[in-house]
Amino acid sequence: MSKPKVLFSIPTRHHVEIALDELEGLQELGYECEGFPYAAKEGITSKAGRLKVIFQNALQLVSIAKKFKPDIIYFNSRLEALAGLRDYITIRVVKALYRKKVRFVIKSHGSDLEVLDRSGFITHSVIIPYLKKNVTGWLFLSSEEKNKVVDAGHLSPQKVFVTKNVVRVNHFKKDIQFKSKLNIPVDDKVLLYVGRLIKEKGIYDVVNAFAQIRSTAKAKLVIVGWGAEEESLKQLCVQLGINDDVIFTGFIPEKDVVDFYANSDVLVFPTYFPEGFPMSLFNSVSAGLPIITTPTRAATDYLSDPDNCLWVKPQNPDSIAVAMLTLLQSDVLAHNMSRNNLQKGKEFSKQHVCLELAETLNAIMLL
Repeated sequence: MSKPKVLFSIPTRHHVEIALDELEGLQELGYECEGFPYAAKEGITSKAGRLKVIFQNALQLVSIAKKFKPDIIYFNSRLEALAGLRDYITIRVVKALYRKKVRFVIKSHGSDLEVLDRSGFITHSVIIPYLKKNVTGWLFLSSEEKNKVVDAGHLSPQKVFVTKNVVRVNHFKKDIQFKSKLNIPVDDKVLLYVGRLIKEKGIYDVVNAFAQIRSTAKAKLVIVGWGAEEESLKQLCVQLGINDDVIFTGFIPEKDVVDFYANSDVLVFPTYFPEGFPMSLFNSVSAGLPIITTPTRAATDYLSDPDNCLWVKPQNPDSIAVAMLTLLQSDVLAHNMSRNNLQKGKEFSKQHVCLELAETLNAIMLL
């Protein structure tokens, strides 16, 4: 069987590096690939404006498809109501204006699986049934998601696959100036959080846990990310008397967050958001960071306690505080976890992930 030609959707903000690495990785394996834009433009927030961009992107995709003649159109998307509407409109436009046979594949970067059970009438009765009928392959980032959609009868088993994200495993370099740049004393350990500043990512639990251990541990908490809760979190730090020991960096481009993974001591990421394959977690694995996290989705597919992480309960600052002290006070545990994670991270290299992705796409071509 000849290798399929693949058109990849390229986001504009989130998951950009992942999409580009998959495209490049398949090209290195001899696949013909091109990209197309698939996200709203920055600054457009109105419903009418977003719909206009969706249609513009769909028409541009048709134009690209007519020249490239793909076998597969691959969407980096998410299984939830708004992304489902975008996928629905795009596929309808392509099918109406592009007459050649093509298989649609959706890679879901996290999912709100309840959208399949309880949603608005249009989503439940029009959008989801149409996608089920017209999407040949669904790629999820965890076994939990795959099992839920299959066990509930939402999608047929032969259409559902588990995939990974590419991690740039060779980009993590030590920087002896890292702490001085952040005004952190050399002897202090760095507890790191990376992610959007929303409650469901567990960031309030991280702050409250750090307040519990601050007096007994020489450590600073570095919070990398942005979101609606930033000012509220800063106020909480003041109220808890820890604001001098917590550093908020604000938004940092993906390529620059690499330094934080490479030079911190522990990642603290107690999420209860419907994650798929959280990049902050798996970048930390590949950088050899000891990890504190919750046992959810892709984390449970690849990590185990205490080899790769310490599991904590969601929405439970007490368990997070205990885990923080455990790792900060046990050099042996932290060293072993770091060593194991450096080895584990090799599973997420571009070459490894794209070989698996190629096998998946070849299987989809047979459906």
